[in-house]
Amino acid sequence: MKKLAVLLAAAMLMAGCGGSSAETTAAATSAAAEAQTTAAAGEQQAAASDGYVFTVDGTTIAMNAEVAPILEKLGKEKNYFESASCAFEGLDKEYTYNGFVLKTYPLNDVDYVASITLQDDTVATPEGIAIGSELADVTAAYGDSSSDTKCEYVKGDSQLLILLENGVVTSIQYVAITE
Repeated sequence: MKKLAVLLAAAMLMAGCGGSSAETTAAATSAAAEAQTTAAAGEQQAAASDGYVFTVDGTTIAMNAEVAPILEKLGKEKNYFESASCAFEGLDKEYTYNGFVLKTYPLNDVDYVASITLQDDTVATPEGIAIGSELADVTAAYGDSSSDTKCEYVKGDSQLLILLENGVVTSIQYVAITE
């Protein structure tokens, strides 16, 4: 997405640098085509994320992925909430679906996946961990943890946080690493 913003900014700068109208139009058209190619590559990159992903009803959701195509695939949410973002310019948005909550963050007028919180045992991670799973299942799926009440795993641009009480999973959250 950063490349897309840089390409669009470069195209606008080129357009203002003079030259004939045909040259300016050709440069802008070339930059726009390159921006579309970059955007498509970005979508493919999100689909092939090297971080943790959550899959529900055939829709794979990666942290930091552009949220619009994901929301389209998920359909109408049960509940929607928005508030001014503390960390970014714009609105943080929260979409509640059966079994999970998807939160977003804004960047350059585009919303991206910030986190997913699993709310009940009707959904699970691709590795089969759900609310109610046992610590042994978590460590078998993701590796050992330094705590028996909080398991944190980092992969790519994402963090998987699993909370447990008495050896049983009580919370599962995917979190985007934005810095």
